[in-house]
Amino acid sequence: MNTTRRHILKTSTACGMALLGGAGLGRTQDTTPRKKRVLAILGDAYHCVAPLDSVLLGGLRKNGWEAVTIMDYAVPFDDFGSFDLIVQSREGREYVNYYRNRDGNPPNKGEARWLTPAQEQKYEDYVNAGGNFFSYHDGFSYPKGNGISRIARSYFVRHPAVVSINVTLTGKMPELTEGMTPFTVADEEYQVEMDESQTSVFLESHSPEHGRAPQGWAHTYGKGKVAVLIPGHNVATQSHPMVQRCIHNILWWLTGERV
Repeated sequence: MNTTRRHILKTSTACGMALLGGAGLGRTQDTTPRKKRVLAILGDAYHCVAPLDSVLLGGLRKNGWEAVTIMDYAVPFDDFGSFDLIVQSREGREYVNYYRNRDGNPPNKGEARWLTPAQEQKYEDYVNAGGNFFSYHDGFSYPKGNGISRIARSYFVRHPAVVSINVTLTGKMPELTEGMTPFTVADEEYQVEMDESQTSVFLESHSPEHGRAPQGWAHTYGKGKVAVLIPGHNVATQSHPMVQRCIHNILWWLTGERV
């Protein structure tokens, strides 16, 4: 074989391999599954981030989830779609402005909020598109009629002082109360406005001081799922075995994974 012919054959072979590689047939494909991701927006003036992070995200981390915890206001609103779950335990009040201006002229009376209606709309867009949202304790305490109150199908009115409350199971959505029994905790018994025909209240409380109040509810919204759980003002409640079991059940319902 002369030099010219050998050069032609080698060149043809190299071109053929390049074409195969371009078609995806000549290289090893990455089959590593994408890690599931959870975004947690946690903490405010009355609730410490560390215990919330532990009780809400610990099980998911053990299952290999990538957890992104936001404890300031740098929330990635435009990146919500990259998360399989959003967990929120932070109320809407912006405390810096509240304490600075509450005695101003005119006083804001605590109406200053840390996020805008347009940013709240990002939550509703996320859930409508198939995202999963878990509001823990004060994570739904936002203005009536905006995105967060719409997806929660509820509106926070007020909470009286901490009292001993008896929490019972309603029988609705038993998958969210699996392994649970009635329990008593000292906590804020939230008063909420809601149409219970639009959701499923699976936990409720009773106290001599305030009567009956919903403590946990869940529903589908658009293509996504939403769950709200109230008991959790202090570490003692957050670490209560029945509260922890309920959190695990909620995460299972939202993600399809046992934690």
